[in-house]
Amino acid sequence: MIKAWALVKMPQVITKAAGVTYGKRQKALEHLARYAPEQISIRLERERNNEFDRNAVAVIATVQGKGSYCMGYLPRALAAFVAPLMDAGKAVQGLFRRVKGLYEPFMNYGLEIEVKL
Repeated sequence: MIKAWALVKMPQVITKAAGVTYGKRQKALEHLARYAPEQISIRLERERNNEFDRNAVAVIATVQGKGSYCMGYLPRALAAFVAPLMDAGKAVQGLFRRVKGLYEPFMNYGLEIEVKL
């Protein structure tokens, strides 16, 4: 669990997006892995009306000149801290780090991002 004091002392956190196996997100991550990191940007978008998590923060990846796709969400514990900050108008930035996984045939892709306050 992310503690508020940890984010105050260290205003960036490296985390993995949650929910990356839902829908067509694995295919989207496979596609995303083909692009250079400089071509990929991450946007964090608050979803106040999300029926599963009132603090939901979507992780949206954009490839330059290609379009955007929701790759998943911030982990629940991190979103519980970040969502009120976003609601209060604080700038919260998402940065692409890498697509992880699929080292073995049974493994899924994952998305590692950096969250900066």
